[in-house]
Amino acid sequence: MQESYQKSLQIIKELNIKSEKEYNKIAKERLLLSSESLKYISQIKSFYEIIKVANES
Repeated sequence: MQESYQKSLQIIKELNIKSEKEYNKIAKERLLLSSESLKYISQIKSFYEIIKVANES
């Protein structure tokens, strides 16, 4: 699960994703974790905060 989480964060950073809607579209195509799963794993309620975390790593 941690591996999938890291992969999802990497994709957010590489593709410069700016919104949850944009991420969900790509997540379906690339079989990534859903935005809700990312929120649960990271314990962060705001997807914009997850984007910040992804861009910092």
